[in-house]
Amino acid sequence: MLILAGMFFDTLEQNSVGSMGATIKLTLGITDTDLTVINTATVIGGLVGRLAGGWLADRYGRRASLSFNLLLYTLGGLISAAAVNYEMLLASRFLVGIGLGGEFTIGIAMLSEMVATRRRGTLVAVLNIGSGGVGNFLSYGLFFLLLGPFASGLGGDHLVWRWTFLFLAAPALLVVLYRRRLPETPRFLLSKGRVTEANRSLAILTSDSLRRPAGPAPEGPLTAADIPPRQLKSSPAAVFARAVLPRTLALGAASWMAFGAQVTLNFLMPTLLVERGYSISDSLLFTMIMNIGSLLGACAAAGLAGRVGRRASVGGAGVLGCVTAAAFAGFGNSTVLILLLGALFQFFTMITNTTLAVWSPELYPTSIRGTGTSIVNGIGNIAGAVMPFAAVALFGAFGFAGVFGMVAVMYALLVLASRFAPETRQRTLEQINENTPA
Repeated sequence: MLILAGMFFDTLEQNSVGSMGATIKLTLGITDTDLTVINTATVIGGLVGRLAGGWLADRYGRRASLSFNLLLYTLGGLISAAAVNYEMLLASRFLVGIGLGGEFTIGIAMLSEMVATRRRGTLVAVLNIGSGGVGNFLSYGLFFLLLGPFASGLGGDHLVWRWTFLFLAAPALLVVLYRRRLPETPRFLLSKGRVTEANRSLAILTSDSLRRPAGPAPEGPLTAADIPPRQLKSSPAAVFARAVLPRTLALGAASWMAFGAQVTLNFLMPTLLVERGYSISDSLLFTMIMNIGSLLGACAAAGLAGRVGRRASVGGAGVLGCVTAAAFAGFGNSTVLILLLGALFQFFTMITNTTLAVWSPELYPTSIRGTGTSIVNGIGNIAGAVMPFAAVALFGAFGFAGVFGMVAVMYALLVLASRFAPETRQRTLEQINENTPA
């Protein structure tokens, strides 16, 4: 729950600028391109945050990196609320992006190292139910209320977006405080040769409480014999070592397609609907309805994770997502079809993205798990920075058909890339990585 809480606020923050785009443009006098640059700054900050957070997690611990990321995110959100011009808002969103960047990837790496093999896929997927599923759905519901019925009470269009940034940042401070109770993962401590601390952490995890046990550290069951004998050096370059390079390329390509498509649509959908003639309130309400599919997709992914292989889940949902996007491009002209096809596409999107989130930390040894997870997901961040510009151009030329036609092609390539990563279901992290220096 402590890991999930930070991810939930991250999702709200990720969707905020796109949802409030019309009011921000009105207040600061900026264009659609300027708004897209703000999204790009956030995404680039996320890339920096993922790389730095992954390195910090492998060097100093998952717990320390996770707390630092959330603190940066909160600070950036408060500065966004006080932004007096476009440049200040742009800089604050870059800072928010740095904080957002490492939060999700380090969180899934941390949980994957803490739970039993038979439950690992399901429990890591549950994180995406709370963030990508519930978070996406509730975020647009929250923005619908704040920018609709509550807008006048919060100062109207020129002030409501500032209050919204403040509301999003303030609760995250509580998460920062409570996360001090999180124990470090025994696997990370073992990788650093800290056997006594690993046993103490294991005792906390098996006690059904986050209270640190008093007295001397418990004896066993971990010993010096459990320390990994050979390890890759904790550095970004190690993620491209020959032993793990095929995994990095396969998951990196899949992440580009999957997360690039998701970020593009979540960011642009409210603005695209407004420009198609719907009101701001209607566009946010429609986007919230579509994200019912996200919630159901994340739940489906959690159920599939314990029963179906990673490649089968990503491949199957990718094919169906491609078909749905193509249908949207050809037939998404009425309100009913926009809502139906949008929700269906979000359903398949969340299955692919959740499964990729489960898959990525499983493919790297402990010494580079944080960095590897951050890099392959960071490649998706780069796509999130680049693809909205292509989507805006295609929307101007071809409308919804152009945007969803691009997404359909991306999903076809996603299915192809996923075929080159090894299957990991029901295998321990050590078994998966037994042929790499781990």
